[in-house]
Amino acid sequence: MKPSLNISRGFTLLEMLLAVVVIGLTGTAISTAIGGVASQTHTLERRTMAHWVGQNHIHRLRMARTNAGAVPEGKDSSRLFMGSREWEVRTEITKTELPLIRRVDVEVYEVFDGEREGPYDTQVAFLGSSQ
Repeated sequence: MKPSLNISRGFTLLEMLLAVVVIGLTGTAISTAIGGVASQTHTLERRTMAHWVGQNHIHRLRMARTNAGAVPEGKDSSRLFMGSREWEVRTEITKTELPLIRRVDVEVYEVFDGEREGPYDTQVAFLGSSQ
């Protein structure tokens, strides 16, 4: 009968350390990617909401024009709440080469802790005058 050798079958310390390093690097890469996705999602949500605020403002101007005649030229700034946030909308209305058409430039900022951030959306519209 041959003497049996007691050979241990398992991982060496070096293999275990290598596995821990690979798992650590993978975890770090995944958490960084998830953080980036969360940041992009927040930015996209803010820009989408700012776009809606700007569109609503332009539609308000169109409705005011319908009820009151020509849109007056000039600059204006107003604050409003939408989506549980405060927004500042800056509007500049200028003449165009056509006397019955006005150019409307709209910039939308988010107001956070009293400070204005942005603009998160800018839009240009043209409004016709009924005069």
